[in-house]
Amino acid sequence: MTLITISQSLDEAYTKNKIIPEVVDQFDTQGLLTIEYGPTELVTLGNTLTVAGTKAAPKIQLTLNSSTEDGKIESVDPADKFILVVTDPDAPSNSDHKWSEYLHWLVTDIKLPDTNTKDGEPKISHFIDATQGNELYPYLGPGPPPKTGKHRYVFLLYKQDPKVDKPTTPKDRPNWGTGVPSSGVRDWIKKEAPGSKLLAVNFFYAQNEDN
Repeated sequence: MTLITISQSLDEAYTKNKIIPEVVDQFDTQGLLTIEYGPTELVTLGNTLTVAGTKAAPKIQLTLNSSTEDGKIESVDPADKFILVVTDPDAPSNSDHKWSEYLHWLVTDIKLPDTNTKDGEPKISHFIDATQGNELYPYLGPGPPPKTGKHRYVFLLYKQDPKVDKPTTPKDRPNWGTGVPSSGVRDWIKKEAPGSKLLAVNFFYAQNEDN
């Protein structure tokens, strides 16, 4: 599958599930975000996972796209920092967004320890280790209320603008601390980390067992 085909498939998934435009604006996908809660709990662009199986923070890996022009891999500089987000735009339900977006994880200033291979070539894949950053909100697994249907849990990875220094922590999780329904990661980034670039997105659905 070509890079263009992969990007088209990603865009189709984001649009079909309304990640675009409800959570983020249209963006240029820079890579694939692989998210693994366990051997049988993999996030695959809108699959449904169990609440019980997603309580602990997952393993996350970014695989960068190769350039369509010269075949080179998009490189990561050792000085680069990243922002990791998990947000729920369906809180408390698909039809009632008074708590949306609900913040489930926010880590800034993430550094990647090894950006090149032993031969000095840029690595294609990078593990995103939240412990290497500034965790503004610890991971909180899905907790959709009963009778609220499936919720989307959206992972976003941003390349942090180097000018960003000590962004303000949202005061609470609902509405990303703004108290304004439908306020979320997009608004927070614009205010606290302007210039940061969205690289990759992945997401899954989960619902309360009493549904």
